[in-house]
Amino acid sequence: MSWGNADFVTDSDPWDESTLNTPEIGILVRTDYTNEDAWQAFHEKLKGAEKELASDVIPEADKMVEDEPPSGAENLPDSFGTQTEEDEQSSSDDGEGLYPIFKIINPQSSVDRVQLASISNLSALRLLNDMDIRLAPTPPAGVKRIKPPNRLVDHDGWQEIYSGKTLWIFDAKSNEDQCARMVSQHGDMYGTATWVLSSI
Repeated sequence: MSWGNADFVTDSDPWDESTLNTPEIGILVRTDYTNEDAWQAFHEKLKGAEKELASDVIPEADKMVEDEPPSGAENLPDSFGTQTEEDEQSSSDDGEGLYPIFKIINPQSSVDRVQLASISNLSALRLLNDMDIRLAPTPPAGVKRIKPPNRLVDHDGWQEIYSGKTLWIFDAKSNEDQCARMVSQHGDMYGTATWVLSSI
C-alpha cells in the first residue's frame, strides 16, 4: 500500500521549517520557564562554547562571511524564533551565532510556551523528529520477550524509533544543574528504548 498523497503526508507541519531546514546539528528545547536567570546563565555559556568551538574549526576568512538565514526561516512564526530581537542584535554585533551548533526553541509568548511547558522527552521526540518502526533487536540468550508488549521496546517483534536532529531538553532540573539532557532516538539493545543519554 502506498500512502501517496494522503493528507498526513502532504499537509504542512509548522515545525518542519524550524527543525529540518536548518544548518544546526541539534535542537535544544526549553521546556521550563520558571527561572529566567538560570536559563540566561545557561544560554550565555552555550553561546560561549559554540563560539569557542567555531574558532577552533572554522578558518578565520570564513568568519567574515555574513550570516544568512536558512531557507524557509522567513516563514517561521515570530514567537518560535530562537532568540529575542535584543539577542539577535547582540549576536550580529559580536559575531556570535554565525555558526550555531544548536537550534534553540524558546517561545517568547505565554500562549506558545504552553505547547512545550513540561512536556515529556517522548512527546518532544514525537513533535520534533520523525517516527518510524524497525525490527526490535533480538533478545540475548535466556532473555524472554517483554510482556505486556511495549511499542517502544518490542511489540510483535517491532519497535518505535525516531529520526531527525539530535534533541536536547532544558527542563526544571536544568535550572538547578545547568545541564541539558540529550534524548536517545532509539535503543541500542533489547529491552531499551528512548532515554536520556547524557548532559551538556
